[in-house]
Amino acid sequence: MGVEKKVYSFRLEERMVEQLKSCAEKENRTLSNMVETILKSYLERKLSPRKP
Repeated sequence: MGVEKKVYSFRLEERMVEQLKSCAEKENRTLSNMVETILKSYLERKLSPRKP
């Protein structure tokens, strides 16, 4: 069985949404998958221990 996901609603600037859609299309992703991928990457960078 897959990972359970929640549905959220966000307000984003129209230009940002269009840019995200464009990037998603180039990577053969849905907008939702693109946003999730970006957020996962952000969290990995922020939550991983920093190397000295």
